[in-house]
Amino acid sequence: MITISILAIASSVAQTERQRLEKQKKAIQDRIRQTQKILSQTTKEKSNSLGQLRALNSQIRSRSSLVNAIKSEVDFLDEEISEDQSIINAMEDDLTALKKEYAEMVYTSQKTSSGFNQLTFIFASSTFNQMFMRLKYIQQYSEARKKQGEQIKAVQASLNEQIREIENQKVDKQNLLNQELSENQKLAGLQSQQRQLISELEQEESKIRRELAKQRDSEKELDEKIDAIIEAERLAALASSVDLTNINKAFEEQKGKLPWPVEEGFISSKYGKSQHPTLKRVTLTNKGIDIQTTQNAKVKSVFPGKVSAIMSIPGQGNTVLIQHGEYFTAYSKLKAVVVKKGQQVAANETLGQVLTDSNEISEVKFKVFDQKANVNPESWLERKN
Repeated sequence: MITISILAIASSVAQTERQRLEKQKKAIQDRIRQTQKILSQTTKEKSNSLGQLRALNSQIRSRSSLVNAIKSEVDFLDEEISEDQSIINAMEDDLTALKKEYAEMVYTSQKTSSGFNQLTFIFASSTFNQMFMRLKYIQQYSEARKKQGEQIKAVQASLNEQIREIENQKVDKQNLLNQELSENQKLAGLQSQQRQLISELEQEESKIRRELAKQRDSEKELDEKIDAIIEAERLAALASSVDLTNINKAFEEQKGKLPWPVEEGFISSKYGKSQHPTLKRVTLTNKGIDIQTTQNAKVKSVFPGKVSAIMSIPGQGNTVLIQHGEYFTAYSKLKAVVVKKGQQVAANETLGQVLTDSNEISEVKFKVFDQKANVNPESWLERKN
């Protein structure tokens, strides 16, 4: 019966791990659906674009993660099947031993089954106490044989259930292997599209360089305006002797927990320096992160604060700058803004809608500024699975 207890514990642990793997896989599949939606919108426009390539790259990363997640499930099932097979072997050994013991009991019982033999055994006692003990022994032996029979039934039932479970696991494993094959085929198709798109974009180098130059100029103009406004706000707060300690602390406590400014999307361009996806020997510098999202997506505040400024820069759309004590967050590439300068906003309050450019790319730029300079916004946002 010890084997049955071990089986119950192992089953509980396995169920917990399987649920974790399933949750992980579901999160990746949700991300794939979101990215596919974004990718579909970018391909409506016939011309190729970097936004389309970034959406494709994100889809490839998600598909690769899904393949790895499926492999983890297959590996886990392999271990589970191996462990369950060991349990089945142990249970079969237990069952054999129980049946052997039961057969010996039955044989012994048959030898003394007649009432005459039992009475002879009892009345052959030399003392009353010995007679009492022999009578008790016969009763206990009968009960032991009954319990042995019940144990055999229990172990047999558990064994049959375990055999059914291992057969189900083998079916699940085959289904996962089929999924893995299907996802690998989809991944190969996406990688083929990626190579083709990169090749086509490389043929449009001069156009991409012109667009990049305009983008850099507009970003520089926006950065200078944001820096000037933040400096003015800090000087004003210093002059008024306003204590910002509590709001600073509250914002700092949310590091790694802030909600994303859009519900759906992926980081299409990370913070800091990175290699241009198609232009050789061209390095990009990003003072925030770009989040590619769906058309008309609502852009929301990540934390309560005051709207310090609303700016409009060609190439960057509208920008909303929000003050959170000595911290600031900026939301650029908005086509419509529904808040006003000086307005107090709550966390997750809508600021406006994302701008969709001529290439059907819907992208918001998000920045975070601490007491000194802009910092990596990704480290402040909650991590998506």
